[in-house]
Amino acid sequence: MNRRKAIIRRGLTGGGVATLLLAASFVAVLGVPTTPSLLLLVSWLVVVGSAMVVAGRRERVSIGSTTLDWPRVAAIAIALLAVGWAAVSVAGLLAGETITGLGPLEAVLTVGVVGYFAWFARECWVGGASIDDETFVVD
Repeated sequence: MNRRKAIIRRGLTGGGVATLLLAASFVAVLGVPTTPSLLLLVSWLVVVGSAMVVAGRRERVSIGSTTLDWPRVAAIAIALLAVGWAAVSVAGLLAGETITGLGPLEAVLTVGVVGYFAWFARECWVGGASIDDETFVVD
């Protein structure tokens, strides 16, 4: 495994574990989700975190009759992360209760983060348009 691939795969694993811990902390602090919004939030974090861990630890994943290589699994996880982040941020901005407490500045932060995630998800999906394609090699 080349150095860049190893860095990305470790980052996916670490990010996935952190995301799963965040989901667990919501459950630990707030209890079992009973409202649809909290259930959706925790489910989203579990799906994203699990997909990131899988992309970081496995070369290929079989889903039914389809096999996905790790870069595609990573792309799906990162895209789901971007969509969820945007949805949570927009909902907070519309309600006037942003997660970061930065108010309108959160919109700028969200555009930057979601834009980066979208770019990185595309890089994973296509196997490297801007990043060296050897980074996304499947062994």
